[in-house]
Amino acid sequence: MKLPLPEKMPVALCVAAAGAVVLLCLIPGTGGGTGTQPAVTRLESEDTQQYVENLESRLSTLLGSIDGVTELSVMVTLESGVEYVYATEQKSNVNLLSDTLSSTEKRVENQNDTEDSYIILKDASGGESAVLIKRLEPTVQGVAIVCRGAQDNVIRQKLLETAATVLGIPTSRVSVVSK
Repeated sequence: MKLPLPEKMPVALCVAAAGAVVLLCLIPGTGGGTGTQPAVTRLESEDTQQYVENLESRLSTLLGSIDGVTELSVMVTLESGVEYVYATEQKSNVNLLSDTLSSTEKRVENQNDTEDSYIILKDASGGESAVLIKRLEPTVQGVAIVCRGAQDNVIRQKLLETAATVLGIPTSRVSVVSK
């Protein structure tokens, strides 16, 4: 359906209004979609496992480059897994019922119904997926480092400080043990 536009309305205003509508569709709490659950194409637990494996591999490479470190094993533990935040919309219905019981008595009843749903996009092939707002990376709980060379206090301190710095955790959450 084509709506007639006033002749004096600037084109830039029309473009800005269309852009605002698109943005409103992507902001939680506004229109733009239906559905009750996000269509997740990958499992969060698989993403978490890949995250840990990648982190351990990169940390092993870095720590293994420290002079005097050999036969290195690294294990990283997480507080929680990868989390996804999806765009949602909220529909609210407010009903106000008022009854007059007598000339001095009045009854007022307020009913609030709220429904949250995910904003779903359909692609050209007919597939559906939820609008992903952000992916929250896991928080590292701790790390265990086992290697030859850790019996040397200088090497142990280098391992401890490097791991703590790279992972953004206190040194109390890093365990360094000699093989």
